[in-house]
Amino acid sequence: MDPETLQTWLPLVIIAVVFGFRFRNLKQAKPFRPGGLFVAPVLLALVFGALVLTQPPGAAGWVAIGFGLVIGAIAGWKRGYLMHLERDPRSGLLMIRQSPAALLFILGVLVAKRALSAGLGIDPGAQTGGQMSQAALVLTDGLLGFALGMVAVMRWTLWQRAKAVPELAAKEV
Repeated sequence: MDPETLQTWLPLVIIAVVFGFRFRNLKQAKPFRPGGLFVAPVLLALVFGALVLTQPPGAAGWVAIGFGLVIGAIAGWKRGYLMHLERDPRSGLLMIRQSPAALLFILGVLVAKRALSAGLGIDPGAQTGGQMSQAALVLTDGLLGFALGMVAVMRWTLWQRAKAVPELAAKEV
């Protein structure tokens, strides 16, 4: 198999396998600890900040970041509302269950990203003359903004929703 075909199909195979495992576990609710929701957005913000400091984007990059943040925030809000939060009646623990719609939403985002890259003829990993093309850098900036916006707003939405889930009333003996 030639490297170009492998580069095209390998990510799709990995995504299909990961989503296959995720769809298999949709019915199982898992314990949910809202106190740790801030960790991923903080880490992503630190990585984002380091990338912006080491390679500051141009004007088009900042526009792409802003656009990515807005679209990512909308996507994160929607995904946060697609998750199922509930209390376990026996233990009283807050539980979360991934919804099929939330997984299909993320799959749609991944497909849209691939289609956008292919439609624009942009491969963010491609090197031209030892440096990334300007279009690839702008796309990468936008995708970084999208990731930060989606993760931060999704986690914030889940935190807000978790606060609203009522505690179970104490059972009378």
